[in-house]
Amino acid sequence: MASIRVYSDPLQHAAIAAAVAAPLVPRAGRGVLVTAVAVATVIDFDHAVAARSLRVHATTSLSTRPRSHSLLTALVAGGAVTAAAGPAHGWAAFGALASHLLHDAGDQGAPTPVLWPFAPARQLGRRWQVAATAALVLGSVAVSRATAGAS
Repeated sequence: MASIRVYSDPLQHAAIAAAVAAPLVPRAGRGVLVTAVAVATVIDFDHAVAARSLRVHATTSLSTRPRSHSLLTALVAGGAVTAAAGPAHGWAAFGALASHLLHDAGDQGAPTPVLWPFAPARQLGRRWQVAATAALVLGSVAVSRATAGAS
């Protein structure tokens, strides 16, 4: 059962990121979904870097998730993507990364450094994951409306 979770994890991250970015599509186009899914899945390469291995066991048996699994990373990535592609894509990148972190912090796996460098790595639980992910979807609605008013 654990192997199903490990191998389906990228699909889960992609689906959640797409759901978070979906409210942006009517005004920004489907490209925001590509942005969201790409950043939500690519971030996990940090596990291979931290483990110094591409082996699944090595990447999934870390004592804590890498520090790049933090909101600081999501903020920096969102800002960079905003500068490169505009606010809808920037929010899609931030929301996708934040949803990824929340999903990881909601499971029973290694502690997630969501608030690094301000707080130690820990798990938040599924209730926090669901509530905060819903807030990200509402954020997408707000960004979609704001960018519509700006154009």
